[in-house]
Amino acid sequence: MPHPVPLQHRPSPRAISLYYFGIFAVLGVYLPLFPSWLEARGMRGLAMGAIAATLPAMGLIAPPVFGYIADSLGVRVWLIRGACAGAFVVFALLALSSALGVSLAFGGLFVAALAFSFFRSPMFTMADVVAVEASASSGIAYGRLRLWGSISFALMAIASGALLDPARPAVLPAAMAASLLVAFALSWALPARGETPFRRSGRSDDVADAASAERSPAAAGSVRQRARALLQSHDFRLFLAASFLAQSATSSYDLCYTLHLRDIGFPESLVGVAWAVGVAGEIALMAFSGPLLKRFAPPTVLAFAFAGASLRWALLSYVRFWPALLAIQPLHAVSFGMMWVASLAYTRHRSPPQILATAQGLFSASAGAGSVVGMLVWGELYKRGGGSLTFGVASITALIAFVLAVTFARSTRRSPSGGSVFSVSSRCQE
Repeated sequence: MPHPVPLQHRPSPRAISLYYFGIFAVLGVYLPLFPSWLEARGMRGLAMGAIAATLPAMGLIAPPVFGYIADSLGVRVWLIRGACAGAFVVFALLALSSALGVSLAFGGLFVAALAFSFFRSPMFTMADVVAVEASASSGIAYGRLRLWGSISFALMAIASGALLDPARPAVLPAAMAASLLVAFALSWALPARGETPFRRSGRSDDVADAASAERSPAAAGSVRQRARALLQSHDFRLFLAASFLAQSATSSYDLCYTLHLRDIGFPESLVGVAWAVGVAGEIALMAFSGPLLKRFAPPTVLAFAFAGASLRWALLSYVRFWPALLAIQPLHAVSFGMMWVASLAYTRHRSPPQILATAQGLFSASAGAGSVVGMLVWGELYKRGGGSLTFGVASITALIAFVLAVTFARSTRRSPSGGSVFSVSSRCQE
């Protein structure tokens, strides 16, 4: 196995928080404005859904691949840096072509979105792996590291909604390129000196593997063998299925929320504020997620999150009064924030440390598959029936995920607690 990264070479909590701040600023520009930018380029219905689906589609393929590479070669940070650089090049070229008046048709926009999505995946999945590993050694809750990404997203969503006009071809690509350049610079605050690609350890790792094998069959063997054993576990498969359904419902929000607000007469200048209100709830939950995950097992927390998501989408399909729509937005803390921290808590404790990146990649792939299916459906569904139909179907989908999660929680004989990593007061026993 690759050597573990020495403690003195592991990224500091401050460096991780700064990097989260940088990469979520990118999403703060992309998610609220990209659908409107595509629509201004003539992409509607299935065409818009296909282009938007490239992000979760690569979320289906890239995380397990990069996770396997990261675990097999013992690298994290170099993958992050390469991904940031590649994503920057994509949007820099797109901004240049738009500034020169080159109008891209569906094929060109699809390829550009696909390339960005390929690089975007390790930017985020590897950051979560680094953050979870750092939480175990530093005792700082994962949520308190990750919340800086949510803060950045909220600030950038407000700023981009107020300052950027998606109808102008070069504005969004230029803003994305600038944000990605900042994220690339911040990635160099994450030290990579302790990463030892291709190196194999000696007897000490063999002894550790033998001890791990006594605790769990998935803990023995190569990275591939461990991953296969994990996938054969009934509870982990149920977890992946529930994640698929829940994320397919959530993708309706990513693709159609801004369009829905516009179509029902929501003040255009407050669209970014609406996104930010939701993220504010997410920030609060992540800041205090440690005690929640110490008290309740992750499957139980996931079931509650999926139920909250179903309620949120049902309300969104029905409510038209714009102040009430703002009041609904804090439910984002439940439908996304609670779901995310509980999912990573479960993955961290269910998988051996030698395949943490691979296990998180499998979770990301399941969620990505749900988003792909969802976005291919929601764009056309919104075109036919608007937000009422779209979010109504999303509510039913999340409700099915809730039922599956309840079954999963009841069938889990020994529900792992997330407290050891996700609690502020926890410390890793070295």
